[in-house]
Amino acid sequence: MTDQAITPQFRRIILSGYFFLTGICFASWASRIPDIKMQLGLSDGAFGGILLFLPIGTFLGIPISGSITAKKGSRSILILAAIIYPFTLITLGLVHTVSLLAFALFLFGMAGNLFNVSVNTQAAALSKLFDKSITSRFHGFWSLAGFVGGLLGGFFVAHSISPLQQFLLVGLIVWIFLFFSRKYLLPGETNSNHVSKIWNKPTPLMWQFGLIAFSNMICEGMMFDWSGVYFQDVVKVSTEWRTIGYTCFMACMTIGRMFSDNLINYWGARKQLVLSGLISTVGLVVATSYPQIIISSIGFMLVGFGVSSVIPTIYGTVGKTTAPSKVSIALASVSSVGFFGFLIGPPIIGFLSQAMGLRWAFLTVSSLGIITALRANQLKKYL
Repeated sequence: MTDQAITPQFRRIILSGYFFLTGICFASWASRIPDIKMQLGLSDGAFGGILLFLPIGTFLGIPISGSITAKKGSRSILILAAIIYPFTLITLGLVHTVSLLAFALFLFGMAGNLFNVSVNTQAAALSKLFDKSITSRFHGFWSLAGFVGGLLGGFFVAHSISPLQQFLLVGLIVWIFLFFSRKYLLPGETNSNHVSKIWNKPTPLMWQFGLIAFSNMICEGMMFDWSGVYFQDVVKVSTEWRTIGYTCFMACMTIGRMFSDNLINYWGARKQLVLSGLISTVGLVVATSYPQIIISSIGFMLVGFGVSSVIPTIYGTVGKTTAPSKVSIALASVSSVGFFGFLIGPPIIGFLSQAMGLRWAFLTVSSLGIITALRANQLKKYL
């Protein structure tokens, strides 16, 4: 089948599979973290330090991934990433020393980012073949994979299947999907003229998009790392209920990403970002105003809906406002600024919590939703 004979809708289905499978890889690792920690006999503090190597690898890999994708094309690099990422996942099940785990996590972070930049560059290129927004649903499949990966992890734990066996199975599934689907990916445009430097300073417009992503990613990082602690220490739920806030957040983030394209197509990206920021703020205000399990769960659900479409909308807008050969570079620069918020957000919450209490720390972050809304409104020319 020639490239011309492949319909954009079929390419969309295939690319959704890639988003889902990269999510499965990450969720598979996350679901077996306690087992690997126990295998190595690490304390919470020591293991927490080792876990930092994953976001460090991800962050350092952002500019490298953008440059390589621009030079070689998103199709070639996505195929490469789909080979390497599961392989690095498997190495996490093989390590038996702390130093090897740190190195494997670093490689896992870098490979994951290579997958992220190349698959989002494919999504940006594919979205130009549609007269409507399609980007958010791709990210929805990544979030959905988080649930499926968690369920698979629970199943494998219950049946005494080792992390290595689980990772091998996941890797095999990804490679089989790659073997049959790689020919349906869009040909990636290359641009050797813009990769003389690994790091490319974001343009003023990309800085603005990056700052919106930065504000949103601080909130996302807080919800990922601190939602369980909030329900345990502030809401005062029993141990078996401490993940209810995170579950509500993830469920609504997934649903929001599946349906936010429809809203973007209805009233535009600017209004969607403004609404998203305001909903995030309202959600955190609700969750902190009366810390009770039902009220706080509703608040976390609103936060999930609020943050769900921000990153997909920003990535989609970057793809539409950037020349095809420069998309990967632009996405990498925006991702760098945004992901920095994901890195520093959880530690900042820790400092704020120490100074004023976790409840007030969450309430402080609610102001970032208003900042997102204001910045989006200022960029109405491009949204």
